[in-house]
Amino acid sequence: MEILQEAWPIIFLSLMGLCGIVGLVAVLSPKKFTVVAEIGGVWVTKPKNTAFFESRIDIDQFVIRHSRQFGSMVTLGVIYQTLAFFDHIDPLWTPFFLLFIIGISGCVALSGLIELGGQVSKIEHQLAEARVDVLTGLANRRALDAELKRRLSEKSRKGTGFCVSILDIDHFKEINDKYGHLTGDNVLTKCVAKVLQNSIRTMDLAARYGGDEFIIIYPACNLARAAASVDRLRSEIATKLFPLEDTEIAIHVSTGVAEATGEDDVASLLARADGSLYAAKKAGRNRSFQHNGETCQSAQITETEPQADIITPALVR
Repeated sequence: MEILQEAWPIIFLSLMGLCGIVGLVAVLSPKKFTVVAEIGGVWVTKPKNTAFFESRIDIDQFVIRHSRQFGSMVTLGVIYQTLAFFDHIDPLWTPFFLLFIIGISGCVALSGLIELGGQVSKIEHQLAEARVDVLTGLANRRALDAELKRRLSEKSRKGTGFCVSILDIDHFKEINDKYGHLTGDNVLTKCVAKVLQNSIRTMDLAARYGGDEFIIIYPACNLARAAASVDRLRSEIATKLFPLEDTEIAIHVSTGVAEATGEDDVASLLARADGSLYAAKKAGRNRSFQHNGETCQSAQITETEPQADIITPALVR
């Protein structure tokens, strides 16, 4: 005990010296403080190679911005405790000093929470934007792939069925070549994407698959219902004339539908839906076909004339 009493001043001063060094480093060199903090295990949750798509999330910057406040409090605490240890400060001042430190710490913590909350909101906004197709406002390929994997996983665990439909704009290349790419973009957004957004259920997901192809995921839906739903979309698009400067043109889509099975992965499911889309194209376009697991067959509930192989502008109104 006597040895401990004799060694206590040395132990105390060593600890205060170490804390003082940490505090001074935090005040004088915030960048070096991040290294000290990592070595000391203070910032053990810092991801070193975390990337948010193309941009890095640098949590070190958060430590750097708040290190001076932290270092100042540590340094003040070290000075006060050292002076109090050698009886240079009246112990009656200790409660006031602790209240002061707690108040400053609360302010620093509050500002840090506000900053982190802003960063979380910004990341959530970026994440939402990263899953949306810029042109059409529908889900993009990234969001589509994630949803397909999630639905297939849910089906394997719970047996929850769902269907996938592919829509392809007929003769879209000719539209671009004849009327320009701006007109083609307007066809994608105002004629097709808008109909999809306004017609699908809340639980459904409509996504731009690429170019002039769109995919709809129909959760908790069998093949017959999904085929009927997508054929109504096809019919609705076909009945609306798209206005140009001096004329109007009819836009048609071909569709293919497939229902997920327990053996499916993303590739096999999309392959069947794409096979039924090919059958619709082969049958004359402006058609709806479904894949029943073995063969492709017509899924139309509304009669229509097959689309010709050239674009025929509608009569001027």
